[in-house]
Amino acid sequence: MVGEAALIGRQPSEAAPSENSSVRRAGRLLANRDVAIVLVALAIFAVFSIIAPNFLAASVMIDLARRSAILGILSVGMTFLFVAGEFDLSIGSHYGFLLILLAKLTENLGLDPWVASLLILLAGTAIGAVNGILVTRIGLPSFIATLGMLILLRGATQTLSSGYPIPAKNTGLAFYQIMRANFAGTDLPNVFVLMLVIVAIGGLILAKTKFGSDVYSTGGNQEAARNTGIDTRRVKFICFVGMGTLVGLCSALLYGRVGLAPLGAGNNLELQVIAAVIIGGTSLFGGRGTVFGSLMGVFILGMITSGIILSGISQFWDGVGTAVVILIAAELNILVQRASDRLVRREA
Repeated sequence: MVGEAALIGRQPSEAAPSENSSVRRAGRLLANRDVAIVLVALAIFAVFSIIAPNFLAASVMIDLARRSAILGILSVGMTFLFVAGEFDLSIGSHYGFLLILLAKLTENLGLDPWVASLLILLAGTAIGAVNGILVTRIGLPSFIATLGMLILLRGATQTLSSGYPIPAKNTGLAFYQIMRANFAGTDLPNVFVLMLVIVAIGGLILAKTKFGSDVYSTGGNQEAARNTGIDTRRVKFICFVGMGTLVGLCSALLYGRVGLAPLGAGNNLELQVIAAVIIGGTSLFGGRGTVFGSLMGVFILGMITSGIILSGISQFWDGVGTAVVILIAAELNILVQRASDRLVRREA
């Protein structure tokens, strides 16, 4: 009896470590930002699958993929900037300016679209470099520097376009056909597949390379990063340059796909990209975030837009739905960070 009583008395204390271990594992899982954002995306997907007719139709999913391509590519560059502790408000005007410039090069000067696109890629890179110099060398806050660039490029776009959209005259060229085509006989647009490739490369660079580690260190604690020998100005400059290059690429992709440089293209684009990055769990204060999370943020925005339209709700509610998701994501970000900090303290 004594042995049995002793055994019974030990059972709760022996079970406790197992229960605590399970709780810790669950806590670590929920403290992972990428896991949290996937759960949010699945919840939104499930809701619209129920309330929105045809939400699961193949045509809707393909349209979602096509619309996500540009945002997805730009979110890669913005994620690097956010993690480094900076951001770029000029990308919408930057994008619209390069679209008009590309149309001018092909339609007015008669350049081959591929050659013109290469020049646009270089122009985008140069504008990104100017932003980087303003922030890292002159010392302007990124808000001031990129807001100034936004205003400058918006005015330049109006001047260059004379207030009119510029259509492509010969959309039968291979450039336009490739941009509009699907990948390898599938229903997936080429631009979407390219976006996935860029996301994968960007994710690997940020997560697995020394430069990626330097980006996290720069955004997490710039002074400490400097003390360890990291050239934080160089890190931020490269992030701005990369952002500009991706804007140039996206301008060429859109022009090739629609065969038109529409006036007003890029308006509020920076807000959509920033929203996707925030929804994806990237910290507003630097040092935390993943490219995968930003991609999930892009898909969430796309699902909200498609779901609202298919549900018969006025499109004016699209912005409201996006705002609600941003607020929820920001709060979730805070909760996840607190949970992560508690786990670190317990295991210390």
